[in-house]
Amino acid sequence: MRRIGKNPVSQLRNKCDKALQQLGRQRYSKCEVCGNPISCLHHFYPKSTSSRLRYDWDNLIPICNGCHMQHHQAGNPKIHGTVIEKRGLEWYQELTQTKEEIQKVGVGYYREILEELESELNG
Repeated sequence: MRRIGKNPVSQLRNKCDKALQQLGRQRYSKCEVCGNPISCLHHFYPKSTSSRLRYDWDNLIPICNGCHMQHHQAGNPKIHGTVIEKRGLEWYQELTQTKEEIQKVGVGYYREILEELESELNG
């Protein structure tokens, strides 16, 4: 019986996501919302809604665990409101426009992203 594993695209995407989070913790030390230590990079526009923004630094918010939980579990609109206030309406409008761009993804795309992320990590 042949064992079925994850497909190559999923495996590469997961590696990219982990490298992105690691790089985010290297780049940033404080939550953009409250100033506490960062726990992760939050996607302003969720990964599920835009392949184009998944690895776009303009869409990534350094955030602490508390603010992240407030946003995802309590649905606190203050979290995104604070980010828009700090980054500006122009940032928000440009990001929203970029969100509509189509990004074709596949093995080649994720290999390229992973190479860029690992290169910066190993800097």
